[in-house]
Amino acid sequence: MGTKKENKKGFWASLFSSKPCSCGDNLMIEYAGKPAASCCDEDKAATTKTDMKEVSILGPGCAKCKATYQAVEKVINENNLAVKLTKIEDIIEIMSYNVMGTPVVVVDGIVKIKGHVPSESEIKQILGI
Repeated sequence: MGTKKENKKGFWASLFSSKPCSCGDNLMIEYAGKPAASCCDEDKAATTKTDMKEVSILGPGCAKCKATYQAVEKVINENNLAVKLTKIEDIIEIMSYNVMGTPVVVVDGIVKIKGHVPSESEIKQILGI
């Protein structure tokens, strides 16, 4: 009984194999520390990429939380920054950040300040000004 040797890739091999670009080219561009991108993905990323930061203030609405929101908003407005500022008051969502004290300042999904109202210089530092 002759068995045909099938040319199937295993699960892990299929994850790490290069795939041709959707435009038909077989060109794959890889950079150190970044996932593989196709020739078309790089062009799209260059035209749609923005450096907008996302800042969230976590707190139930107490005076310190409101003061933190106002301080961050003041720094953003004074420096004309491209920042999306949001206020999160849902306790379940606040708990998902594993913090015990509020107010909390989260920049791009990373907790930067927790438990106190930050000064303007501290806000500038975490925003990279």
